[in-house]
Amino acid sequence: MKKIILFTNMTSIQKHWENSLSSKYLTTHLSDFDAMLKFLSEHDEDFIIMLDELSVTDIDAALTSLEAFSKQNTLIFNSRPEVHHASTLLQRNIQGYENSYMAKDNLLKMIQSIESSQKWFFKDLTHFIINKYIQTVNESEPDFMRLLTQHEKEIALMIADGLSNKEIVQKKKIALSTVKGHIHHIFEKAGVSSRVELALKFK
Repeated sequence: MKKIILFTNMTSIQKHWENSLSSKYLTTHLSDFDAMLKFLSEHDEDFIIMLDELSVTDIDAALTSLEAFSKQNTLIFNSRPEVHHASTLLQRNIQGYENSYMAKDNLLKMIQSIESSQKWFFKDLTHFIINKYIQTVNESEPDFMRLLTQHEKEIALMIADGLSNKEIVQKKKIALSTVKGHIHHIFEKAGVSSRVELALKFK
């Protein structure tokens, strides 16, 4: 289990993070960026860094400084995460971008995803990326895709990319039973009985 550094100078965010994580993770709160860099240089361990974007004066400079610590997994938080700003952050090798006040259960799921070497991004960004992908393949997509709802299209594409039900649950942030229900409808509309058959429809 990785230790977590909570970097924020906002008391409300600090308390929310600590209340959400303290029962399952060992956390260290820091509010001075130079002090955090010193802490990282003195501890040769793998950390998950939860970085409140509004607590640093220059996020680009901060991420550049953190590149020296290659073992760390950096998650960026903002009380108002934006899709277009996220496109810039995605180029900086961060592992996640979310709302600072995200629900406790989702925050725990996010940390678990990072521990499993997966990335995690807020729902609107995930939808934006998927919709962009859908637009690029729309002209050549299989006929059955026109019969699917938006959620079913997203899940069908995830299945075609080889994602498991568990991974779809994590990305869509919905219940496993809901995912299974969507997959049942997708199979019916596509006229297939397996994930392999569905994936072949996209070839």
